[in-house]
Amino acid sequence: MSQNQFEKFDRLEINIGKDEIVTIEKYFESLGKGFNENQIDYAKKKKLAELNDLGYCYQYGIGKVKDEFKATEFYLKSAREGNSGAQNNLGYCYRYGIGIKKDEIKAFEWYSKAANEGDICAQYNLGICYQDGIGTNKDDKKSFEWHLKSAEGGYSRAQCKLGNYYQNGIGTPKDENKSFEWYMKAAKGGNSDAEKIVGDFYEIGFGVSKDDNKIFEWYMKAAKGGNLIAQTSMGYYYQQVEDDLEKATYWYNKAAENGCEIAQYNLAVNEKDENKAFEYYKQSADQDYLEAQFELAYCYDLGIGTETNKTKAFEYYKKAADKGHKIAQYNIGILYRYGLGTGKDEIKSFEYYEKSANQEFLSAQFELGYCYDLGIGTEINKTKAFELYKIAAEKDHSMAQNNLGALYKSIEKDSEKAIYWYNKSAEKGNEVALYNLGLNYGEEGAIKDVAKAFEYYKESAEKGYLNAQFQLGLYYSKGIGTEINETKAFESFKMASERGHITAQCNLGTLYENGIGVKKDFEKAIYWYHKSAENGSEIALFNLGQCYRLGRGVEKDEIKAFEYYEKSAEKEYDNAQNVLGSLYYYGIGTKKDLEKAFYFCQKAVENGNEVAQYNLGSLYELGIGVEQDLMKAFEFYKKSAENGDIDAKFQLGYCYVNGIGTEINKERGFELYNEAAGKKDHDDYDILNKVYKEMDNDLDKVNYWYHKTVESNNEVALYKLGEFYELGHGVGENKVRAFEFYKKSANKGSIDAQYKLGCFYEKGIGIDIDKEKAFNSYKIAAEKGNGNAQKSLAFLYEQGEGIEKNLDNAIYWYKMAIENGCQEAKENLDILLNQSI
Repeated sequence: MSQNQFEKFDRLEINIGKDEIVTIEKYFESLGKGFNENQIDYAKKKKLAELNDLGYCYQYGIGKVKDEFKATEFYLKSAREGNSGAQNNLGYCYRYGIGIKKDEIKAFEWYSKAANEGDICAQYNLGICYQDGIGTNKDDKKSFEWHLKSAEGGYSRAQCKLGNYYQNGIGTPKDENKSFEWYMKAAKGGNSDAEKIVGDFYEIGFGVSKDDNKIFEWYMKAAKGGNLIAQTSMGYYYQQVEDDLEKATYWYNKAAENGCEIAQYNLAVNEKDENKAFEYYKQSADQDYLEAQFELAYCYDLGIGTETNKTKAFEYYKKAADKGHKIAQYNIGILYRYGLGTGKDEIKSFEYYEKSANQEFLSAQFELGYCYDLGIGTEINKTKAFELYKIAAEKDHSMAQNNLGALYKSIEKDSEKAIYWYNKSAEKGNEVALYNLGLNYGEEGAIKDVAKAFEYYKESAEKGYLNAQFQLGLYYSKGIGTEINETKAFESFKMASERGHITAQCNLGTLYENGIGVKKDFEKAIYWYHKSAENGSEIALFNLGQCYRLGRGVEKDEIKAFEYYEKSAEKEYDNAQNVLGSLYYYGIGTKKDLEKAFYFCQKAVENGNEVAQYNLGSLYELGIGVEQDLMKAFEFYKKSAENGDIDAKFQLGYCYVNGIGTEINKERGFELYNEAAGKKDHDDYDILNKVYKEMDNDLDKVNYWYHKTVESNNEVALYKLGEFYELGHGVGENKVRAFEFYKKSANKGSIDAQYKLGCFYEKGIGIDIDKEKAFNSYKIAAEKGNGNAQKSLAFLYEQGEGIEKNLDNAIYWYKMAIENGCQEAKENLDILLNQSI
């Protein structure tokens, strides 16, 4: 049993003295029988040596049941009688508390006794005690002296230690030559550590001239002697210098089998079998080897040679990161940021990005800039973001180049430098930069070039960039930078929709709903509207409301329509707020509520909706849901007209012509009529709004009748305008406005308008239901010969609505209606007469 195998116990040594026993036995065998006193002394020494050996066997369970207490007991018996080997071993037991209470002072005492008796192992151990302050004060000089005695006694470990002391000037002045001499003595004595160090000295020329052959020779000796680092070095030599992977693997295996973490790591790197590589990485990582911890984390992260396990990945990345591994720090930043394998923590994410960036890791520099840019885990700091993006951009990080361009554009207001960096990024194929170039060339300014913008969008879209696919769809749909192509618009929107682009999903629904670029398909329209709405699109919610209100692709359901409009309005979509105001006004899908009608109309106005501005003007003009205020009405009509609303232009013109909320200015009024009639410009044609193009048909007629209202007998013009607003011909359908025009026409003496008023009062169109007022309006028109009014009046008499029931009067007015050509009244009369029989 070699003593060398016990170096792992904190560099201290125990011994069993077998060599000493053999020497003594041989000596006394050579002597005559006359030397009895010597023989007695020999027997005593032999007995003490046997006790020491017995203690050793109990300590390590060699031929005996392991019993550390018995081991110490035998060591103590032998040591007290003067056996230096047992004294050394007893010191060792006291040092580590083996079979006895730990006591470093007693350990030192027993080492001292043995050392003073000349035991070279004890001298070495005593040197270690002085070196580390074990049971005594730390004293490098005394440590050197005791190691010197042990070394001079031929103990190779002490010789190796002396080499270190002379090399580093510990307890003695530095001396390269003496350092080399002692290392060489230890090496020649077979000490593999010394053999490795001698090889190192030949490599660096320390105390000796450099010699490649000697390096190889001593490394090989050390490797064969079991030195793990030398074995690993030989593996590296055969791999990198000789390109002999077989021999390299042999030496890596030798070192790895004995637990060398670097060799285990190297085996993993060279292993083609991912499962085996994973096992080697794990062995090495579990011995705290930094690079192996990183690689093991990477294996867990991506599922290489094992199942993907983000928690384990986080665990090993963090071990490596906390030791300063810059890529591990970066990866930990990612895991914290997205909550992968650990709780989401943007502040910690930022901290690890910063650690990695401080070590100049390029990706971390970019991510840290991004954190400062958007305020992720820290406060927004555009200056620091700019600095970090610039560092990364100048190192050719394409996304940093793109983002630097964005900061030049938004913060520095330097379009030239923005374009420069976008181009640098785009040259590397960065799809986001290509998209941003499209944005820059597409916007108003000196460099506007929609054809270029289109090409950049197209290139970005072909690389799969979602926003570019959507933007390309818009360009194809509107003919920007290219010809209108409904099919390609559909294809682009579909690609973006399938990848989750909310607006594209909504637009795709519109194309399916109206059959633009694809066959009309209400079911698919509803599907894509729902997808977009689920992802939070307020426009898709609005469109679903429209579909349920009109029964397009779904069964007509005004309550559901109202619910979708309401959800859209809650997201501050101004069109939904405007429509919601109308629904509350008319009581469609909900209870009629004029105050809420005014509230939502006002909300839409606050969000800039020009139609709502017109509607709010109407509410102020008519005093609906708010106190009447003609001046405010005029102001809102004016705002709406300035924003391009046709109806508002007509109404504003009407205000000027009639002095409503302003002074009369007929010339300005006529100008506005004409502007409204010529409003549409077909160059602005948008296929997404193609469904509304029929609105243009009656604009000239509307303009004509608005002009006619200035004539003295204008009841016909007012009536015709009532019709246009009731039916939504040429202007937006507006029952309230229609009612007001019918009312004005009726007041001017129009019989037909009186009849219309009766209809509006009876059915609650644009006004609350009022059967009595309906009766009065019908009666005025009936008495002046309007057949439809006579029929309606007869019906009210028949049903007793708005007037006391009177069948005679009902029969009378049905007959009058028939005489005036209303044949529908004949059927009603026949039914009534049959019931009377």
